[in-house]
Amino acid sequence: MNVELLNPFGQNFPENVVATLEDAALCLRYSPTGRFIAAGRYDGFISVWDTETKGIIRTMEGHVKGIVSVSWSRNSKYILTASKDWNCIIWDLQLGERKQTIRFDTPLLGASFHPRNSKIILVTLASQQCFLCDLRKKRNGRVELSDAPTANGTTHDAESKTTVKGTITVARFSSDGKTVWVGTNTGALLIFKTRTKELISREKLINNYSIKHMEFDRAGNYLVLNSTERIVRAYSIDPDPEGKPILTLLHKLQDPIQRSPWMGVSFSGDGEYVLAGSGNIASHGLYIWDRTTGDLEKILEGPKEPLTDLHWHPIKPHIASLAQSGLIHLWGRHVTENYSAFAPGFEELDENIEYEEREDEFDIPDEEEEQRRRQMVEEEEVDVDTVDPPEEKIGKGRLVSVLAAPGQGDEEDAWADEDPDDDTEFDWFPPVIMEDDGDEED
Repeated sequence: MNVELLNPFGQNFPENVVATLEDAALCLRYSPTGRFIAAGRYDGFISVWDTETKGIIRTMEGHVKGIVSVSWSRNSKYILTASKDWNCIIWDLQLGERKQTIRFDTPLLGASFHPRNSKIILVTLASQQCFLCDLRKKRNGRVELSDAPTANGTTHDAESKTTVKGTITVARFSSDGKTVWVGTNTGALLIFKTRTKELISREKLINNYSIKHMEFDRAGNYLVLNSTERIVRAYSIDPDPEGKPILTLLHKLQDPIQRSPWMGVSFSGDGEYVLAGSGNIASHGLYIWDRTTGDLEKILEGPKEPLTDLHWHPIKPHIASLAQSGLIHLWGRHVTENYSAFAPGFEELDENIEYEEREDEFDIPDEEEEQRRRQMVEEEEVDVDTVDPPEEKIGKGRLVSVLAAPGQGDEEDAWADEDPDDDTEFDWFPPVIMEDDGDEED
């Protein structure tokens, strides 16, 4: 369906389950364009689903234990998976096989790609440590992110007086990739520069509660946190003159009746709504709040089984939620296509009517006039040398990018663009791989 035909004044959140994908998943994630869903399974396999055909386009095997997180590269050519088997694997969707395996000393809690370069990854371990891994040839290495004292007895942050090593529970790149945001089990939020690994900010946001989930909107202007306090907090992000992010608490969102814990949080594609999945063992509930006002807009009730993960489509008002059984539920709504956006004279009829033709509707056109019009079209100059970058909108059309083009960013962007990956084709689609069934006997 052409997204340009969507009603721009329609509601921007789904209403019910429109499809269910049969899988045995533990985690899921939409691709940056929303065309695919990557699902990490209990048995260590990863499934890649086409959201249009509702079919699997790739099934890849590499882990020996369950996958706990999946991450997409910026144009969907690579997938990063983290598993309980102590391994982190980068998958090449073009070949349908693993590209690289990174092994650690403990099980993993999660891993994600850098927004600009898939050769830079962020990994969180079950030992409550966080590592920034640079896989580029000239910078190959791992750096642990912590505000614990260094070898000379000082901390990375001169204002920090305490040691919090071994308390990290979640870590995320910012939307532009210039900073790394780390949440701890004491409710503190640490912010590091990605290039220098320097701690630039440390804030105590939640007293004595662990931060479980952290998500940014696509533009990087807002942050949502989920903690063991059973409250979802929405923040706005503003830079101060020194370049440090300033967090302003907008809303505290919760279920005032059942006081349910939350199993995941997400922003809508345009950043206007905050989504959270209820952790109630007897229901599959999705709560949607207006990010501006903090009002609860909708509660979506799904199948009677617990919810374990969720993600909002980056463009459309669709949501993918994961049940404890491993089934993936796709939420959507009935869409009325607006054809008058392209044909102003188009009119929808409730019943047939007798058509009255105009007097000159079927007259033979003047051949000389038609020839003159064709000549004018042929004489128009066409610019075949200038290549315009693809227009990137948010919401109903295409995607918005907060990333500067190569060579146009600041020092942080230049560092990330060193030794770039080959994931450069916008809206990349994996080729069809034919399975070999063996030679047929005559």
